[in-house]
Amino acid sequence: MIRGQFGDTHVAPAPLFDVSDPHAAPPGDSHEVQFRIPLSLSAMLDGMATAGLDEDVAAWGTAYTQLVQEQVLRRVQEACGYAADPASPDVGRPARLELAAVVEAAVPGIDAARWHCHVYIGSTACVLATGERFPVYVPKIQRGVFGLADGFHTRDVRELAEREFGVTWGRPRPSAKLDEIVDPPWHEHISPSAVRGVCPGPWEVQGVRVVADEESLRVAAEQEVFLRAELERRASEPEPSPPSLMERYAELLGDAAVSPRSR
Repeated sequence: MIRGQFGDTHVAPAPLFDVSDPHAAPPGDSHEVQFRIPLSLSAMLDGMATAGLDEDVAAWGTAYTQLVQEQVLRRVQEACGYAADPASPDVGRPARLELAAVVEAAVPGIDAARWHCHVYIGSTACVLATGERFPVYVPKIQRGVFGLADGFHTRDVRELAEREFGVTWGRPRPSAKLDEIVDPPWHEHISPSAVRGVCPGPWEVQGVRVVADEESLRVAAEQEVFLRAELERRASEPEPSPPSLMERYAELLGDAAVSPRSR
């Protein structure tokens, strides 16, 4: 249960640690949320790197990092900014989270680019109404970020890629539920067996780990299977014959007795 009104969590988060300091790290009891970009965009960036367009890839990294710092962290605060009251563990109280994020271009074990970001969340948060510090409300983290993945992060990433590279997004297959880059046709470079992967991250933390797009990808995959089967079923059914002139005339007059189909 959530205590508070809409907008109560719309505050600036506090920094968890200095990501620019190579010796800094998140506390070991932190939680982590992982956001991943569409596979076709990673494939395009991989192709650009292979072609020697390192400056363009670096510019993307800078732009994406800025998006994460300015938009993603704010969205995580708004959606997940609750602390658990020890007196009522099932109640979330609006709180200011401590957040930090890092962007990476690869996932260990996958021989291709896999751009993503890690958002680290401190294990405790400051209750806005009282200033008390309590553990963060973990169920809200687990539920809150699923809506952020497709509703905000993926949408913002698509818009950023459109501005930076002039790409066009669309459905790569009639049954597809998720957009990929179709112009240029980078969706063609995605193997049917390609996986996004789950990155262990630069630091190991003991809190919960949530892969933000996991739920939306699962639902999209189920919907695509259903829609593909439906399209195949319709394609296999014979086309109904058009009504004859006499039948159409009978329908217009409302005289069912005249129609041969009523006999």
